[in-house]
Amino acid sequence: MRRERRGGARGQPRTPALPKERLMAKGGSNTVYLVGLIFAILVSLVLLGVCYKLNEDLTAQEAKVRSAERKLEDEKKRVKELAAENKSIKELVTGDPTAQFSKDHYDDTILKEANKTLQDILSEEWIATDDWKNIQDPDVKAIWEKIASYRGEMDHFRSLNQLSKELMEQLKAVIHLIPRLRYERIRANEQVRSIRDQMDKMRAAKDKEIDDLRARLTAADDQILEQARKYDQEKKVLQDDIAKLREENKRITRDNAFVVARLESEKAQLLAKIKDLTKKEQRTFTANAKPDGEVVYADANLGYAWIDLGSNHGLRRNTQFHVYQYIKGGRQKVKGVIEVRRVEPDMSQCAILLEQEVKDPVTGEKVVVPDPNDPIVKGDLIRNPFFDKDEQKVFVFFGSKTHNGTYNLAEMKRKVAEFGGKVESKVTTETDFVVVLDEEDEDFREKFELATQFGVIFMREDEFLEYIGR
Repeated sequence: MRRERRGGARGQPRTPALPKERLMAKGGSNTVYLVGLIFAILVSLVLLGVCYKLNEDLTAQEAKVRSAERKLEDEKKRVKELAAENKSIKELVTGDPTAQFSKDHYDDTILKEANKTLQDILSEEWIATDDWKNIQDPDVKAIWEKIASYRGEMDHFRSLNQLSKELMEQLKAVIHLIPRLRYERIRANEQVRSIRDQMDKMRAAKDKEIDDLRARLTAADDQILEQARKYDQEKKVLQDDIAKLREENKRITRDNAFVVARLESEKAQLLAKIKDLTKKEQRTFTANAKPDGEVVYADANLGYAWIDLGSNHGLRRNTQFHVYQYIKGGRQKVKGVIEVRRVEPDMSQCAILLEQEVKDPVTGEKVVVPDPNDPIVKGDLIRNPFFDKDEQKVFVFFGSKTHNGTYNLAEMKRKVAEFGGKVESKVTTETDFVVVLDEEDEDFREKFELATQFGVIFMREDEFLEYIGR
């Protein structure tokens, strides 16, 4: 009854009972179905586990992808920041944010150019000649000494930081000098204008003086011609008188030999008196030389001065001048030695040479100049026997043997030519200076007296050497 109920649904007709063989066959089929079902379930579980594992792997890969994307965004942001920083650095270094920039470019366009500029500055004559050593301010002098030590270092600046640091250090050290230099420049410009105005006035006065001299020269020429005419007339009269006197002398000689002897004696006395009256004193360079110019500005602390001679007057670099002034009693006092370093049309800058040994014009003793208590100042006079702004100086050497141990006669003559002078072999009316080397030279006395008669200025060997440098 129960089995029949299991076989069909409620309200449906009952299924008739199956035979035993069919029931056994049906049970075997159910077993196979159950085994297949179990296998399918197992396979499903395995696939479910595989899917779960794959899902976990996928989730992990997605997490890695998201992490990589975040890192990529961070890297993009960092690249953007680096690009902005690189642009700022380009603009800072080159001034152009779009310029191509690399370390080689940096080395070639900035550091190499900075090192070249530094060496160009160190090759300037006002540094290369060590004029900076005359600077009195110790701080400024220390800066130039440090800069000068860089001479020859073609790769001194190796980084922008070093370049900037040293430039700021030097700027900080010298920035306090700018107001003083500006003031001195303004004052120098004012002095230049004043000097040029004075020179213009002096030129006008000199031109007027030249015109007056030319007029006087013309009048003197006329007077000389008139005197020459009178001289010819007087000469003829004198010649007639001499002829008469000779006739008279013959008569007197014949008449009285004693009178002739007395007249000869009187004649000798008169000739001696004429010789004494026409004798001239020896002229020396120190006592008779005229100033070639004067100092228009000087700064003993910085060690330089300006003079009123330039290229318009034929002045050359490295020419040395003695600086002197007149003191009580009209005597001369040598104050120092200057050497031309920079030449302009109407004036020149000179270095004040330190510890120079010169001869005192009064005592003849050797003295060392300049004296810190009596420095070179504006208005001091300058002179050099080799220099003349109007004409070439002519030199003659007496003797051939030198005693200085530095220059022989040929070298001394070459020095005269280098300084613009001219050397001749004998004294003429055109001779300006005679340099006495050896008083025992043949015919020295005769040549000495001739030069004295011509009014030539004499120089000793040591005095000559003071102007050409030892």
